Amino acid sequence: MPRAYPAPRPKVLPGTLVDWRSTLGAHYLRLGRTSRQRRFMASLPDQTMQQIADRASPDIVLGIERDDRVVGVLELFKGPEDHAEIGISVEDAYQGRGFGKALFLDGLAAAERLGVRTADLFFASENRGIRRLVQSAGGEIIQSGPECEAHIDISRFAAKRRTHPSEIDAIAPRKAAARMRVVALDHGAGLRQGPDSARKV
Repeated sequence: MPRAYPAPRPKVLPGTLVDWRSTLGAHYLRLGRTSRQRRFMASLPDQTMQQIADRASPDIVLGIERDDRVVGVLELFKGPEDHAEIGISVEDAYQGRGFGKALFLDGLAAAERLGVRTADLFFASENRGIRRLVQSAGGEIIQSGPECEAHIDISRFAAKRRTHPSEIDAIAPRKAAARMRVVALDHGAGLRQGPDSARKV
């Protein structure tokens, strides 16, 4: 019989952008080889992971905390024309518990509240969990070799959730149990390290 895990609970990442980068750096370094491949499309060394965290300037960070640390995050990077890029990562030992699903759904909901109309998400083709989430949200996936680029229409996702909530909720923990509180900061100009940052390093 599968082991039952408690539903993911929200944790607002505290502090400033500097604090966010520190939390992201520690989280990235705890990701295993496969998790780094799935998030950044490459199994990057620790030094590069730290560099990515040090340059990150997300507009939204959602986090899930377990065992006194943040073990899963969603980062949203706003771009021009109401567009955004999204990156999701969950530490190896905490995968398979619905954390990524909760982050994904609340991340799209947060994007809608910020006026984002479309969002991209880059992931390794072997990441079937993210693929299912994108498809359930009505997103389009373009695969190029081992990499996938997902395009999500936020308004379509929101409309589907309003008219067919059971189809969306079936792929994630109930919102009442897995509600992610959102921190949204506008840090102005600066280098934005989005989900495809591994290709630019």
